[in-house]
Amino acid sequence: MAFLPGIFNRNPAPAAPAAPAPQPAAVNSNGSAGPAAQQQSPANPAANPQQMTGQPAQAPAGGPVNPMDAYANLFTPKAQDPKAQKAPTLADPILGTLDPVAFRQQVSTANFASTIPQEQMQKALSGDVQAFTDVINSAAREAFSAAAQLSHGLVEQGVRTGAERLNSGLDSRIRNFQVKSQNTSNEALNHPAVAPMLNAVKMQIASSNPNLSADQVQQQAEQYFSQMADVLVAPKQAAAAAQQKPAGTDFSSYLS
Repeated sequence: MAFLPGIFNRNPAPAAPAAPAPQPAAVNSNGSAGPAAQQQSPANPAANPQQMTGQPAQAPAGGPVNPMDAYANLFTPKAQDPKAQKAPTLADPILGTLDPVAFRQQVSTANFASTIPQEQMQKALSGDVQAFTDVINSAAREAFSAAAQLSHGLVEQGVRTGAERLNSGLDSRIRNFQVKSQNTSNEALNHPAVAPMLNAVKMQIASSNPNLSADQVQQQAEQYFSQMADVLVAPKQAAAAAQQKPAGTDFSSYLS
């Protein structure tokens, strides 16, 4: 009756401490004896700090599989390639920064009087007031024309750059709109307290899987919540089933 220790002797006398039993010599797999430090392995190899890898424990072969394992990395940010070039967005400057010092240096090399005729220049230097006025007007008109050309080039470059950036992100914007516009037939997921979480999961799935269509993203998001609900309810269902199961006969009551 090893499973009922002390049932026939309520107050047993204290026994003398037994001498430790000699440990048998360690034996190799080929039958030869060897040092115990090399033959004995810890009962739980995973408890050895040198063997810990920091990875989550794997389910035993043939053991229960948690359906949420498929979504373990859903909310883990993907590692970015440090060598990948960052794509500019509409939030970035269109024309870039302007260095005033460099700009003035480039302007200082411009000659706005190159188109003035030399005869008119000589008349202005000789004291002809009308010629002097014409020289000033010619230089001003040349500067105004250069400024207009510069403004036109800057506007053209800015509009073209902005259009290219908008077109590059247009496909993803349309896809995100389609993902957000998907409706669910599950009333529980349509509840105002749950709908924001459903949209967040859909956007995360769409971001991690750019090749999935809007319908496929919706199906995976609904499946995620369905499996999560099953996992949350499973312990309560198991406990209820255990309570309804008839208890076995306690034979120890007949021996007391």
